[in-house]
Amino acid sequence: MKVTRILFFCVLISKVDGRELICLPQAFEMFLKHLVGGLHTVYTKLKRLDITPVVCNVEQVRILRGLGAIQPGVNRCKLISPREFDILYEDCTNSR
Repeated sequence: MKVTRILFFCVLISKVDGRELICLPQAFEMFLKHLVGGLHTVYTKLKRLDITPVVCNVEQVRILRGLGAIQPGVNRCKLISPREFDILYEDCTNSR
């Protein structure tokens, strides 16, 4: 995983296999927390929207944690594309 520090409204974008991906827990904390009940709700929405996030391996989690994208102690992380985030955000804002 090549992690590039590109700011997307202050969210770290990672390059995985040539795809730019957003750290879902970080995006949740910054943009979705006030719109939905919790991260579990976000994962349920992703399933309903037929969006399959990329699951980070241990090394990728370590890198993202070191860059501050996920909190210390977090051992799992999922990534989605900016386009998928737009779809998710739209769904979260329209379901209120």
